[in-house]
Amino acid sequence: MKKWMAILPLIPMVFTGCAGNTPNEGPGTNGETVVDEIGGTITVVTSRTDADILFADIEEEFKALYPNVTDIIWESSADYNNYITTRMNTTDYGDVLFVPFSMSGEPEMYPNYFEPLGKVDELGKMYIDVTEADYDGIVYGLPTAINSLGIIYNEQVLQAAGVETFPTTMDELLDACQKIKDNTDAIPFFTNYEKGLGTWGGTLSSFGGENFKADTLDKGTAFAEGQPIRQVMDLFYALTANGFTEPDPVTLDFAQGKQMIADGKIAMMMKGSQDVKAIEELSEGNDIEIAPIPVQLNGKTSLAFGAPEVVGINVNSTNKVTARAFLNFLISEESDYADDLGGMSPSIADFTDEEQALFATNNIVLTAPPVTPEVESLYTSIANEVGVARLTDVLQHVINMGLYPDQYGTYEAYVAELEASWAKAVSEYAK
Repeated sequence: MKKWMAILPLIPMVFTGCAGNTPNEGPGTNGETVVDEIGGTITVVTSRTDADILFADIEEEFKALYPNVTDIIWESSADYNNYITTRMNTTDYGDVLFVPFSMSGEPEMYPNYFEPLGKVDELGKMYIDVTEADYDGIVYGLPTAINSLGIIYNEQVLQAAGVETFPTTMDELLDACQKIKDNTDAIPFFTNYEKGLGTWGGTLSSFGGENFKADTLDKGTAFAEGQPIRQVMDLFYALTANGFTEPDPVTLDFAQGKQMIADGKIAMMMKGSQDVKAIEELSEGNDIEIAPIPVQLNGKTSLAFGAPEVVGINVNSTNKVTARAFLNFLISEESDYADDLGGMSPSIADFTDEEQALFATNNIVLTAPPVTPEVESLYTSIANEVGVARLTDVLQHVINMGLYPDQYGTYEAYVAELEASWAKAVSEYAK
């Protein structure tokens, strides 16, 4: 399946901000100066250390809309999660910033750090995927872009292995890996062990549907056969036990993995469409494609969409009006930021007829689907107690079991251990 998300045509949005506003400053609650019109200076903190030219263009266009904006200070870190969570121990962590995904396991903390942007129901009429960073019906962060989540693959490697069409089921995926192992020198599947395993949390709605959290609570376990987390665990155990992954995952990082896929030394990896463009740029003559997660839901393959980044406003900002105007501009099609990420703006007003049809006629699932506060709170509490809220630890353990069976117990025993931990947590939180 071609890059059906990255190559869709997009229509620029007409931004209707009020250029020329005069800043109106006054004392804040703690004596600080607060700007209540669009103007002045804001600081934007991002994880992008590769986008200086893009950021300069965005700043120029934003200032053209709002001439009273004097400066945008850009700050970035490659180790963004650690960097920003450390800064968030103070009140000085910028005006506009990417919401660290590590906070998704504790959504009740959002109000302490981020300005409320609006109600889920209201913003859901304007944007796609407004529940990436929400709590109790309030949105604290909006997607910078909407990207597809799927399997990135090197088409030449699959063709050389005799895989004519991309798999649509897990069994077909494992069969394809066997062909790649038998017929090529490429590693069939890259685990992205160190930092990428948490991304598999975004695939759970592909496996179980957007109500998978409520369904999991109803079933009383997340680890019975067929449950979303169990399906991902089963996949990784099969991949590693059959020798379909890199031999030593700890020593191969994401940057190396991207280059190896570009060079045809790795066949597949799970990631977002925003990474296709970067891998293509590393490739010399190889076709890099992305396909949906190969799992059937309700009789057909789901198309999973989510946010590569979520942007919010520091609750302590003294220039929230300008910060919100900038946030709105950044996530609009006009800024070209989403296009740079190989995706589309989350703004529904920007959708073309083709994009509207895509969402209306396909089995679309969000990687962070809406859920009631009660279900979110209970599910997250139990998942945190068991240690599977972000999946990284449990999947690393499964990978190690598959690669080094003599050093670990059986996979079946590990699953039983997790089931017991889940049951214990359920009983504790049901009190």
